[in-house]
Amino acid sequence: MRYDLDFKMQVIAYYRQGHSNHATARKFNVNPEFVFKWVKQYQSGGIDAIKPKTSKAKYSSEFKYKVITTMLKEGLSQSGVALTFNISSPALISHWHRAYRQQGMFGLITKPKGRTAMSKPFITDKPDDEKTLEELKRENEYLRAENAYLKKLDALLKAEERAGKKQGSSKH
Repeated sequence: MRYDLDFKMQVIAYYRQGHSNHATARKFNVNPEFVFKWVKQYQSGGIDAIKPKTSKAKYSSEFKYKVITTMLKEGLSQSGVALTFNISSPALISHWHRAYRQQGMFGLITKPKGRTAMSKPFITDKPDDEKTLEELKRENEYLRAENAYLKKLDALLKAEERAGKKQGSSKH
């Protein structure tokens, strides 16, 4: 069920008068988790953070990567990072994180929905000067994702190697 802005503001105001999550939830007949979430969103982002979304948000792969790296570097929970970046669903972050672990940057690129006509591969055999702008853009996007993935993989392997050396040297 979607709740409008006025309702959320009434819930937040009641809570801020000193009532607990549970008392507020009982009064307004909502889940106590909603009360907690709305209050936290309001505290971190003001009224814009609790406004119902009019359309489904679209996030760039760079934004998704920033969210994931912030969560990992700062040790934030999915809910914490969702509040930080004003993302309505922490579950979305879990989905991005899984896709990133499995496919690297390529997993964060938004894929078009539905079936497409026989699409051409990312990289064609044509010389660059014969490729269309769309083919060049698609190839460039693919190569950027591949490059970012390989850099991240290299960094991860080096970090594991360093960790292995530290563990090996501490046994002496």
